[in-house]
Amino acid sequence: MSVPAEKLQFETISIILNRLGLANFKGQKGFTLDTQGGNIDVFGDNETGKTTLYDAFLWLFFNKDSSNRTAFNVKTLDSNGEALHGLEHTVEGTLNINGKPVVLKKTLVEKWIKKRGEAQKTFTGHNVLHWIDDVPVKEGEYQKYIDSLINEKLFRLITNPLYFNTQLPWQDRRKMLLEIVGDVSDEAVIASDVSLARLTEILNGKKTDDYKKIISERIRKINEEIKMIPPRIDELQRGIKNEEPDYSMTERLLVDQRSSLQRIEEQMVSASSVTKAFQAKQQQLNKLYGALGQKKTELERQANAGRDALIKEELRLTRECSDLAGEVSILESKKKLTQQEYETNGDKMAELRAKWGELNNKQFAPPGPDAKVCPLCHQDLPKQDWAEKVAHAREEFNQVKRAGLKDITEKGQALAAQNEELTEGLVLLEQQVAQKTGAKNDLESQLKAVKAKLDGPWDMASPESHPEYIAIQSQIDTLQAEIEQPADNRATELLEQKREVTREIERLNAILNNKEIRAKTVARIEELKQDERKKAERIAELEGHKFLLENFTKAKVSLLESNINSRFKTVTFKMFNTLINGAVEDCCEALINGVPFADANNAAKINAGLDIINTLTQHFGVSAPIFIDNREAITNLIDVEAQVISLIVSEKDKSLRVEPSEGKYAKIS
Repeated sequence: MSVPAEKLQFETISIILNRLGLANFKGQKGFTLDTQGGNIDVFGDNETGKTTLYDAFLWLFFNKDSSNRTAFNVKTLDSNGEALHGLEHTVEGTLNINGKPVVLKKTLVEKWIKKRGEAQKTFTGHNVLHWIDDVPVKEGEYQKYIDSLINEKLFRLITNPLYFNTQLPWQDRRKMLLEIVGDVSDEAVIASDVSLARLTEILNGKKTDDYKKIISERIRKINEEIKMIPPRIDELQRGIKNEEPDYSMTERLLVDQRSSLQRIEEQMVSASSVTKAFQAKQQQLNKLYGALGQKKTELERQANAGRDALIKEELRLTRECSDLAGEVSILESKKKLTQQEYETNGDKMAELRAKWGELNNKQFAPPGPDAKVCPLCHQDLPKQDWAEKVAHAREEFNQVKRAGLKDITEKGQALAAQNEELTEGLVLLEQQVAQKTGAKNDLESQLKAVKAKLDGPWDMASPESHPEYIAIQSQIDTLQAEIEQPADNRATELLEQKREVTREIERLNAILNNKEIRAKTVARIEELKQDERKKAERIAELEGHKFLLENFTKAKVSLLESNINSRFKTVTFKMFNTLINGAVEDCCEALINGVPFADANNAAKINAGLDIINTLTQHFGVSAPIFIDNREAITNLIDVEAQVISLIVSEKDKSLRVEPSEGKYAKIS
């Protein structure tokens, strides 16, 4: 968990260690590290207590060791690994804080209580005593004073060169670097590259991250719309597949035929001395022909409406099938992740069972012979005291063992309960996948049936078979028969001519009636093609915006990394990874001469850590002693703005030896 900059920022604080005394602390029965306020080198073989010095320093401030543990063994142990009782475990530090001497002291003591009716005292736990400048204070007051000096996380960052790169998650490292240098605004990035100038107008006040999401959504929607256009064009083109007739010629022929019909009818009237009744019938017949034509047009329009409905149904089913397929894919992904979590929990439970068995098999080992000697008078303890000491040790062992077994059992039960929930979740996901898949299959069957109807021959009922059409035609036939009663041989001839001309007029009218339908269809096809071109142009425009945003991100990466790296001398930071598709993702990786921190040698890592500490010290205005472990592997350290305590492995030194560094004196008492 990261600590915001406002919580790390303090007034300028300079902490220098003048003296550090240890008594019965982690095996150091009595040791004093006297630095005289300068840099020192501490030499010692492995297991001689070099790291214990840093543990003691951290415990003095924050009740933790160098591994960030509060539950670590402060006590001195005997040869069997058992804690020695009756000792006080003390760390005392003499510090120089902003030029003023301050003495901090902390002591861990055992609590022994003599219960009523018992001859011997019983060990009941521990107390930690605190002093500030030799004044006893309560734990809360002590910790409040420490907190007023420096934040714990910042303290670890500036006292351990490896803490920043090995203990902090990369997200926290990245956040801290950005808080130190400040982020780069979108306006500054655009101003840095003239090719990005158009982004100001394109963004129109929007954030770049928000506009990236808008572009992706718009491109997805337009692509879906484009996919629907070709099927609609194909359907319309199937309706006008025949060659287009010469409508001008048809109109001229129609005018000629109508003139011929008029002449024939005039001759028929003259030849048969048609009465007013004949004229009335003729007018009625004309009205019926008009009504018949209107009815035919209406019925054809209704038939085409049915086919249009099928096209709309096809588009709806296609869209819904796609949506269900996406939902099934999401559910399958959730199911896979749930199964992986279930299996991971199973592995953890297996590990817990093994740990439980291992701990359950541990047996109490009585203290060795050395424990029978009184640490104060060095005389053999009475048998009763020895037996009591063994009993206390056994009870303490059993308490630790029971607590450990209980903790493992509770963790296993929690994982088992979690797996039960995951199993129920898997069953539900299976049901949801089956349900969505079944629904998708049903829709696909419906879609297949609709497409089959559209692709097959369109069985449009002939208007002539409609009852209303037949009724009008029947009236026409009846009236026509009455009118066509020949008055003489001339009337019969004229009547036959009239029939032929009328049939031709009907044929020509049918051709011209199709002209408007064909023109509307062609216009609609062109409209769809133009819409397709516009949508394609819009996608190209949005892709251009997307390309600009990618260049923007790369420019921001360059500016941001440049700003951050300008704060350091030997280390640089890679703040972004470039993916295969050209996009970038956040990261935070320290580089030493271009080599990733994890791959560098120990000396390079330490110097990189010191470079980072220098920057943190300068930014937060806080400095404290830097403890460098495994210092023997480093020939030259970079200059730092704080006291340096080097812990150096030296096989010949079987006990700790201290020497001043850079000519400054260090004393061992």
